[in-house]
Amino acid sequence: MMAWLELLLAITAVAGIILVPGIVVAAAAGLRGLWMLGAAVPFGLSIVAMAATVAPFIGVQWSLIPVAFTAVLVLAIVVGLRRWLWPNVVLSQPRALGRAATLALVAAPMVIVIQLVIVIGTPDAISQTFDNIFHLNAVRFALDTGNASPLHLGNMTSSHTGGVPFYPSAWHAIGSLVVQVTGVSIPVASNAMMFFFASMGAVSAIVLATALFGSSAPFIVCAAAVATALPSFPLLLIDYGVLYPYMLSLSVLATGVAFAYLAIMKEGRARWAFGVGAAGVVPGIAIAHPGGLMAFLIFVTMIVAIRYAMFLRGSASSRAKRWSVLAAVGYAIVFWVVWSRARPPADARSWVIEQSLGQAVGEIATVAPMRGAINLVVAILVTVGIVVAVRRRSSTDVVALGLFVVAAGLYVVVTALPYPIFRDMVTGPWYNNAPRIAALLPLAWVPLAGLGGAALWSWMRQAVKRRGETLALRVALVFVAILGLVVLPQRFAVRPAVTFAHHTYEISEDSAVLSLDEKKLLERLPQHVAADAMIVGNAWTGTALAYAYSGREVLLPHTLTDVTSEMQQILDGLGSATVAEPACIAARDLGVTFVLDFGRQEVHGGRHFYPGLASLARSETVEMIDSEGDAKLYAVVGCGSEK
Repeated sequence: MMAWLELLLAITAVAGIILVPGIVVAAAAGLRGLWMLGAAVPFGLSIVAMAATVAPFIGVQWSLIPVAFTAVLVLAIVVGLRRWLWPNVVLSQPRALGRAATLALVAAPMVIVIQLVIVIGTPDAISQTFDNIFHLNAVRFALDTGNASPLHLGNMTSSHTGGVPFYPSAWHAIGSLVVQVTGVSIPVASNAMMFFFASMGAVSAIVLATALFGSSAPFIVCAAAVATALPSFPLLLIDYGVLYPYMLSLSVLATGVAFAYLAIMKEGRARWAFGVGAAGVVPGIAIAHPGGLMAFLIFVTMIVAIRYAMFLRGSASSRAKRWSVLAAVGYAIVFWVVWSRARPPADARSWVIEQSLGQAVGEIATVAPMRGAINLVVAILVTVGIVVAVRRRSSTDVVALGLFVVAAGLYVVVTALPYPIFRDMVTGPWYNNAPRIAALLPLAWVPLAGLGGAALWSWMRQAVKRRGETLALRVALVFVAILGLVVLPQRFAVRPAVTFAHHTYEISEDSAVLSLDEKKLLERLPQHVAADAMIVGNAWTGTALAYAYSGREVLLPHTLTDVTSEMQQILDGLGSATVAEPACIAARDLGVTFVLDFGRQEVHGGRHFYPGLASLARSETVEMIDSEGDAKLYAVVGCGSEK
């Protein structure tokens, strides 16, 4: 029970770190109600991300202090802009939320939380995946160095070779603050962030849906239910990879798109407020993960294109339209430059197509991307929403359809288009990786499903009234709605995804990264290993996580650590080295005094053999000082004292 209370404490800390500055800034901008709630998370994220980036330049250690200073500065800027551009303007959703809509808005994050409780099983469970070795250790690195900047975090694995110029660090910056504030372990802090941002992702989707189609109770209820019934976000991203930074970025993406839409489509001073709001979301999205920024760019470009088409068809003067062409060309050039350059290296974009065009279209039609379970109810709602939007063809309907076309088009291209050059140009910003693009689909599905659900609800209500509205019929109508919106999608679409993700977080003797025995040994490391000691081990077997769990430095903090010649000498010859041999000299130079041996089981089923870390039981250079099952800790005793 205490472990779950620790997780609750950590979630509270995440909420405080993000929501306190976010709500203050959103309120100062004149946002109220759902707009304020929706803006608070991305604004708070941007404040933390910018603070982490700027703090090293002004010589401030990473803590809540630079966050507070950044929040005050942002607040002053927003207050000044409001007095200048939109004074006395208060902005809220189109209509006040009724009891049903409010209940749905509260219930949606709670449903996501319940799903995640089932996924993790225990509060300190970790994702047994390749990327998580980096993410957990990077939180420790930010704590140890007092620096959570995206310009610094890559040094954890490559400082010897010049460092990675940029690594999205918002996830790790927040995680390190949570550990500082609460004292919980890094795995618990990681799960707390996952719970908070995944659940707030549902709120973000509802904000976008409301910006497009209003806040009637049937619409909000349907949108909220669907936001919890799409496994491609957040479940896919906390299972595959694990892609925590990208999940963080996408958790606020819909709000950014909503504010951009309102800024582009609205008239009057209110558009300035939403424009500043959209700009305020961008730093958080970008520093969380550039893939989210590229998604924001392409969705906003689609909205700009629709608005521009409306302008050309309007009554503006010929001169204004001629000038607009120059502006459009300039925008297109800037877009092309950003789109063609803002992408990972070519060797990281090597994912290939996975299915036929027909299969890809079928997955879109059945709301079952990545070979997921057919989500029949949501598919029907989305289809009805598309039909309603096509029949009405208002500007809002066109934007909603545009979001769907962009997201679905990207998914079809990345999973099935057999033209590699064009495919790379279109989906390269997401590594040509299908799960990353599949996670964008809910942004388009939620508004259309809400529209379709509201239309079906209206039709059913009219049918009931024609028959004579009785208490029994009203109860039956509510029962059908609950069954269709909640029970069936959760049972047949979400439950399989939750079960599958649970296996990723389940710890056993066969776990991909860290077994039960290995975890127990890591938790005992502080009893044997001095705080300033360094440990070497095969990172692919999970030994790298000694850094996250114990705070003891490791020679290889990630599987993809850049290895210098000295490091290679240790990996090749430590187990058989004598005092004067290169491996021992390198060990003394680098301060390596302990070795972790977690056997041969590696993440991804790999086989990475390091001769210097093999057959340690027969080595005279090391001596076993602790073990748990097959996991063993050795002290380096045959290399002499450190120079």
